[in-house]
Amino acid sequence: MTPTETAAIILTGVFFMAMVAIAIQTAENQRRERQMQLLAVRNQIRGTEHLLDNMPAEFQTAELRKLLIGYLRSLWHSASKLDRSTGHQQALQKLDERDKEPFSPPAFPQDQITLFHDRNTAQRNRSLIRETAQLINNLKQQSAINTQTCQQQLLQLKNAYVRCNCDLLLQDAQQALNDQGAQVAVHKFRSALMQLQRLNNKHQLDSQVFNLSQLVEQLNEQLHELHNKKPLPENPETTSPHN
Repeated sequence: MTPTETAAIILTGVFFMAMVAIAIQTAENQRRERQMQLLAVRNQIRGTEHLLDNMPAEFQTAELRKLLIGYLRSLWHSASKLDRSTGHQQALQKLDERDKEPFSPPAFPQDQITLFHDRNTAQRNRSLIRETAQLINNLKQQSAINTQTCQQQLLQLKNAYVRCNCDLLLQDAQQALNDQGAQVAVHKFRSALMQLQRLNNKHQLDSQVFNLSQLVEQLNEQLHELHNKKPLPENPETTSPHN
């Protein structure tokens, strides 16, 4: 074998090894890329499931549930393309079962003026509403939902956000009533009542508005009685002796 032939064989071997190395590196890069994509999809699944599972039933609608469930289906399909062992079939079956569950928002709690029992719950639910609105905006940007659907859902979420703010205002008012009395608290109650009345165009908040109206009326009566009980200022002309 001539030196030229030997060199050619060596070069061929080196070239082959380089091609093998490139192929291995390419496969590794693709594997890493798939893993990153799968991680991103799984994070989206967890985030969407969190919203679906924890959004207060009072703020859920059949349309919003269908939208979130449909988005989860698309995410699980994406995950199955990246990794066959993701258990997507079981997840899709659970989503189908959940989609068939009957749903109706619960009635407003009797004899209450707030939707939630404490500030932490109201603040947490307000954050969930904000996250859901962000998700819907993202879906709109991805052309996953149309403009009309986006606007309808965002309007409902905006109203839900205002209701959470009203809950926080009402809880502040209740605290003010306990600490400072009706004179200070009644203004907060009135402000919340006006906001809720503006949202009540379809009479879905009738119970809460009625309960709150009753309370404001009672406070107004108390303040009126206190005002009438105040002694009138003495007139110096009537109290001073005549010369």
